[in-house]
Amino acid sequence: QQPKPFTWAADPDKIIAAVKRGHQALDSIH
Repeated sequence: QQPKPFTWAADPDKIIAAVKRGHQALDSIH
Protein backbone atom coordinates (compact mmCIF):
# COMPACT_ATOMS: atom_id res chain seq x y z
CA GLN A 1 0.00 0.00 0.00
CA GLN A 2 1.11 3.56 -0.73
CA PRO A 3 -0.54 5.92 1.80
CA LYS A 4 0.69 9.02 -0.06
CA PRO A 5 1.75 8.10 -3.60
CA PHE A 6 1.60 11.74 -4.70
CA THR A 7 3.05 13.51 -1.68
CA TRP A 8 5.40 15.41 -4.01
CA ALA A 9 2.41 17.01 -5.72
CA ALA A 10 1.48 18.69 -2.43
CA ASP A 11 4.62 20.88 -2.54
CA PRO A 12 5.37 21.70 -6.20
CA ASP A 13 7.13 24.93 -5.21
CA LYS A 14 9.67 22.97 -3.18
CA ILE A 15 10.39 20.68 -6.12
CA ILE A 16 10.68 23.62 -8.53
CA ALA A 17 13.03 25.39 -6.12
CA ALA A 18 15.11 22.23 -5.76
CA VAL A 19 15.30 21.81 -9.54
CA LYS A 20 16.34 25.44 -9.96
CA ARG A 21 19.04 25.01 -7.32
CA GLY A 22 20.19 21.89 -9.13
CA HIS A 23 20.45 23.74 -12.44
CA GLN A 24 22.34 26.58 -10.74
CA ALA A 25 24.76 24.06 -9.27
CA LEU A 26 25.32 22.49 -12.69
CA ASP A 27 25.86 25.93 -14.23
CA SER A 28 28.39 26.83 -11.54
CA ILE A 29 30.32 23.62 -12.28
CA HIS A 30 30.57 24.54 -15.96
